[in-house]
Amino acid sequence: MQKRILSGIGIPAVMIVLYLLGNFGLKALDMQWLQHEMLNHMLQFQLYGLVLSSITIFITLKIAKQSKAYLRFGDLASLAQPVKLLGIRSGDNWYKTGTSYLIVITLATTAFMYAGLGDKLNWSLLPGMLPWVLLFSLTNSFSEEMITRFAIVGMLDGVVVPVRIMWAAAAVFGLVHYFGAPGGPVGVLMAGFLGWLLAKSVIETKGMGIAWLVHFVQDLVIIGMMLIME
Repeated sequence: MQKRILSGIGIPAVMIVLYLLGNFGLKALDMQWLQHEMLNHMLQFQLYGLVLSSITIFITLKIAKQSKAYLRFGDLASLAQPVKLLGIRSGDNWYKTGTSYLIVITLATTAFMYAGLGDKLNWSLLPGMLPWVLLFSLTNSFSEEMITRFAIVGMLDGVVVPVRIMWAAAAVFGLVHYFGAPGGPVGVLMAGFLGWLLAKSVIETKGMGIAWLVHFVQDLVIIGMMLIME
Protein backbone atom coordinates (compact mmCIF):
# COMPACT_ATOMS: atom_id res chain seq x y z
CA MET A 1 0.00 0.00 0.00
CA GLN A 2 2.80 2.40 0.91
CA LYS A 3 4.48 1.77 -2.46
CA ARG A 4 1.22 2.49 -4.29
CA ILE A 5 0.81 5.79 -2.44
CA LEU A 6 4.38 6.82 -3.26
CA SER A 7 3.88 5.75 -6.89
CA GLY A 8 0.55 7.57 -7.16
CA ILE A 9 2.13 10.85 -6.12
CA GLY A 10 5.75 10.39 -7.19
CA ILE A 11 5.27 9.17 -10.76
CA PRO A 12 2.86 11.95 -11.84
CA ALA A 13 5.11 14.50 -10.10
CA VAL A 14 8.19 13.25 -11.97
CA MET A 15 6.31 13.14 -15.27
CA ILE A 16 4.99 16.68 -14.88
CA VAL A 17 8.50 17.93 -14.05
CA LEU A 18 9.80 16.21 -17.21
CA TYR A 19 6.88 17.77 -19.07
CA LEU A 20 7.87 21.25 -17.90
CA LEU A 21 11.59 20.68 -18.53
CA GLY A 22 10.76 19.59 -22.06
CA ASN A 23 9.55 23.11 -22.73
CA PHE A 24 13.07 24.45 -22.14
CA GLY A 25 14.83 21.46 -23.70
CA LEU A 26 13.01 21.83 -27.00
CA LYS A 27 13.93 25.52 -27.16
CA ALA A 28 17.57 24.61 -26.62
CA LEU A 29 17.44 22.05 -29.46
CA ASP A 30 16.18 24.80 -31.79
CA MET A 31 14.53 22.47 -34.35
CA GLN A 32 12.77 24.35 -37.13
CA TRP A 33 9.71 22.52 -38.49
CA LEU A 34 7.42 25.49 -39.11
CA GLN A 35 8.22 29.09 -39.97
CA HIS A 36 5.93 30.51 -37.28
CA GLU A 37 8.09 30.44 -34.13
CA MET A 38 5.35 29.83 -31.56
CA LEU A 39 3.54 27.25 -33.71
CA ASN A 40 6.84 25.48 -34.30
CA HIS A 41 7.56 25.25 -30.58
CA MET A 42 4.00 24.29 -29.62
CA LEU A 43 3.87 21.49 -32.20
CA GLN A 44 7.09 19.96 -30.89
CA PHE A 45 6.01 20.37 -27.28
CA GLN A 46 2.64 18.73 -27.89
CA LEU A 47 4.30 15.71 -29.51
CA TYR A 48 6.65 15.49 -26.54
CA GLY A 49 3.65 15.69 -24.19
CA LEU A 50 1.87 12.87 -26.00
CA VAL A 51 4.94 10.63 -25.64
CA LEU A 52 5.14 11.36 -21.89
CA SER A 53 1.41 10.85 -21.36
CA SER A 54 1.53 7.54 -23.25
CA ILE A 55 4.38 6.37 -21.00
CA THR A 56 2.36 7.52 -17.97
CA ILE A 57 -0.69 5.54 -19.07
CA PHE A 58 1.44 2.44 -19.61
CA ILE A 59 3.08 2.71 -16.16
CA THR A 60 -0.24 3.39 -14.44
CA LEU A 61 -1.90 0.35 -16.03
CA LYS A 62 1.08 -1.81 -15.09
CA ILE A 63 1.07 -0.72 -11.44
CA ALA A 64 -2.71 -0.51 -10.97
CA LYS A 65 -4.58 -2.71 -13.44
CA GLN A 66 -7.96 -1.55 -12.11
CA SER A 67 -7.13 1.98 -13.34
CA LYS A 68 -8.23 0.84 -16.82
CA ALA A 69 -11.83 1.34 -15.61
CA TYR A 70 -11.23 5.14 -15.67
CA LEU A 71 -10.25 5.20 -19.35
CA ARG A 72 -13.80 5.99 -20.49
CA PHE A 73 -16.07 9.02 -20.59
CA GLY A 74 -17.86 8.17 -17.34
CA ASP A 75 -21.45 8.24 -16.13
CA LEU A 76 -22.68 11.84 -15.96
CA ALA A 77 -25.90 10.71 -14.29
CA SER A 78 -23.80 9.86 -11.23
CA LEU A 79 -24.55 12.01 -8.21
CA ALA A 80 -21.93 14.53 -7.14
CA GLN A 81 -21.04 14.40 -3.47
CA PRO A 82 -22.45 17.64 -2.02
CA VAL A 83 -20.14 20.55 -1.16
CA LYS A 84 -22.35 23.35 0.13
CA LEU A 85 -19.56 25.93 -0.02
CA LEU A 86 -19.26 25.35 -3.78
CA GLY A 87 -22.99 25.18 -4.44
CA ILE A 88 -22.98 21.42 -5.08
CA ARG A 89 -26.16 20.23 -3.42
CA SER A 90 -27.43 16.81 -2.47
CA GLY A 91 -29.09 15.24 -5.50
CA ASP A 92 -27.05 17.18 -8.09
CA ASN A 93 -25.67 14.94 -10.82
CA TRP A 94 -22.61 15.54 -12.95
CA TYR A 95 -24.66 16.76 -15.91
CA LYS A 96 -25.65 19.75 -13.81
CA THR A 97 -22.44 20.12 -11.80
CA GLY A 98 -20.18 19.68 -14.83
CA THR A 99 -22.11 22.17 -16.96
CA SER A 100 -22.25 24.76 -14.19
CA TYR A 101 -18.55 24.62 -13.48
CA LEU A 102 -17.62 24.48 -17.16
CA ILE A 103 -19.34 27.85 -17.62
CA VAL A 104 -18.05 29.46 -14.41
CA ILE A 105 -14.44 28.29 -14.78
CA THR A 106 -14.32 29.26 -18.46
CA LEU A 107 -15.55 32.77 -17.67
CA ALA A 108 -12.93 33.08 -14.90
CA THR A 109 -10.14 31.81 -17.17
CA THR A 110 -11.17 34.16 -19.97
CA ALA A 111 -11.28 37.17 -17.63
CA PHE A 112 -7.89 36.35 -16.10
CA MET A 113 -6.18 35.79 -19.47
CA TYR A 114 -7.78 38.86 -21.06
CA ALA A 115 -6.73 41.06 -18.14
CA GLY A 116 -3.11 40.11 -18.79
CA LEU A 117 -3.08 39.90 -22.59
CA GLY A 118 -6.03 41.95 -23.84
CA ASP A 119 -3.96 44.81 -25.26
CA LYS A 120 -1.68 42.38 -27.14
CA LEU A 121 -4.37 40.40 -28.98
CA ASN A 122 -4.98 40.64 -32.72
CA TRP A 123 -8.35 38.97 -33.27
CA SER A 124 -7.95 39.07 -37.06
CA LEU A 125 -5.38 36.26 -36.66
CA LEU A 126 -7.90 33.90 -35.04
CA PRO A 127 -9.48 32.34 -38.19
CA GLY A 128 -6.08 31.25 -39.52
CA MET A 129 -4.96 29.97 -36.12
CA LEU A 130 -8.20 28.17 -35.25
CA PRO A 131 -7.19 24.69 -36.56
CA TRP A 132 -3.98 24.87 -34.52
CA VAL A 133 -5.89 26.10 -31.45
CA LEU A 134 -8.28 23.14 -31.67
CA LEU A 135 -5.48 20.60 -32.25
CA PHE A 136 -3.22 21.87 -29.48
CA SER A 137 -6.11 22.22 -27.03
CA LEU A 138 -7.05 18.57 -27.62
CA THR A 139 -3.51 17.26 -27.27
CA ASN A 140 -2.52 19.48 -24.35
CA SER A 141 -5.64 18.71 -22.32
CA PHE A 142 -5.23 14.99 -23.03
CA SER A 143 -1.57 14.89 -21.99
CA GLU A 144 -2.09 16.88 -18.80
CA GLU A 145 -5.20 14.94 -17.81
CA MET A 146 -3.44 11.61 -18.23
CA ILE A 147 -0.42 12.74 -16.21
CA THR A 148 -2.08 14.80 -13.46
CA ARG A 149 -5.49 13.14 -13.16
CA PHE A 150 -5.62 9.61 -14.56
CA ALA A 151 -2.30 8.53 -13.06
CA ILE A 152 -3.06 9.97 -9.62
CA VAL A 153 -6.64 8.72 -9.38
CA GLY A 154 -5.85 5.40 -11.06
CA MET A 155 -2.94 4.53 -8.78
CA LEU A 156 -4.39 5.86 -5.52
CA ASP A 157 -7.91 4.49 -5.99
CA GLY A 158 -8.60 1.84 -3.38
CA VAL A 159 -5.59 2.68 -1.20
CA VAL A 160 -6.34 6.31 -0.29
CA VAL A 161 -9.72 7.87 0.55
CA PRO A 162 -11.18 10.01 -2.28
CA VAL A 163 -10.77 13.33 -0.49
CA ARG A 164 -7.02 12.78 -0.18
CA ILE A 165 -6.76 11.78 -3.83
CA MET A 166 -8.49 15.05 -4.75
CA TRP A 167 -6.07 17.11 -2.64
CA ALA A 168 -3.07 15.27 -4.13
CA ALA A 169 -4.36 16.07 -7.63
CA ALA A 170 -4.92 19.70 -6.61
CA ALA A 171 -1.38 20.03 -5.26
CA VAL A 172 0.31 18.53 -8.34
CA PHE A 173 -1.79 20.46 -10.87
CA GLY A 174 -1.67 23.72 -8.92
CA LEU A 175 2.05 23.89 -8.18
CA VAL A 176 3.19 23.18 -11.73
CA HIS A 177 1.06 26.06 -13.00
CA TYR A 178 3.25 28.56 -11.15
CA PHE A 179 5.34 28.53 -14.34
CA GLY A 180 2.40 28.00 -16.70
CA ALA A 181 -0.54 29.94 -18.07
CA PRO A 182 -2.28 31.15 -16.02
CA GLY A 183 0.79 31.41 -13.79
CA GLY A 184 2.06 32.91 -10.56
CA PRO A 185 0.28 32.61 -7.19
CA VAL A 186 -3.15 33.31 -8.70
CA GLY A 187 -2.52 30.70 -11.38
CA VAL A 188 -1.56 28.16 -8.70
CA LEU A 189 -4.82 28.76 -6.82
CA MET A 190 -6.95 28.62 -9.98
CA ALA A 191 -5.25 25.48 -11.29
CA GLY A 192 -5.25 23.89 -7.83
CA PHE A 193 -9.00 24.34 -7.52
CA LEU A 194 -9.50 23.01 -11.04
CA GLY A 195 -7.29 20.00 -10.24
CA TRP A 196 -9.36 19.26 -7.13
CA LEU A 197 -12.69 19.59 -8.93
CA LEU A 198 -11.67 17.53 -11.95
CA ALA A 199 -10.27 14.75 -9.77
CA LYS A 200 -13.62 14.75 -7.96
CA SER A 201 -15.39 14.36 -11.31
CA VAL A 202 -13.13 11.44 -12.32
CA ILE A 203 -13.70 9.62 -9.03
CA GLU A 204 -17.46 10.14 -8.93
CA THR A 205 -18.26 9.53 -12.61
CA LYS A 206 -15.67 6.75 -12.93
CA GLY A 207 -14.34 8.30 -16.11
CA MET A 208 -12.24 11.07 -17.66
CA GLY A 209 -14.95 12.75 -19.75
CA ILE A 210 -15.85 15.77 -17.61
CA ALA A 211 -12.22 16.41 -16.67
CA TRP A 212 -10.98 16.29 -20.26
CA LEU A 213 -13.85 18.41 -21.58
CA VAL A 214 -13.47 21.17 -18.97
CA HIS A 215 -9.69 21.18 -19.43
CA PHE A 216 -10.07 21.26 -23.23
CA VAL A 217 -12.31 24.34 -23.11
CA GLN A 218 -9.86 26.17 -20.80
CA ASP A 219 -7.06 25.36 -23.23
CA LEU A 220 -9.13 26.75 -26.10
CA VAL A 221 -9.16 30.08 -24.29
CA ILE A 222 -5.53 30.00 -23.13
CA ILE A 223 -3.91 28.67 -26.30
CA GLY A 224 -6.23 30.74 -28.49
CA MET A 225 -5.09 33.97 -26.84
CA MET A 226 -1.44 32.93 -26.86
CA LEU A 227 -1.50 32.27 -30.60
CA ILE A 228 -3.05 35.63 -31.54
CA MET A 229 -0.67 37.76 -29.50
CA GLU A 230 1.39 40.37 -31.32
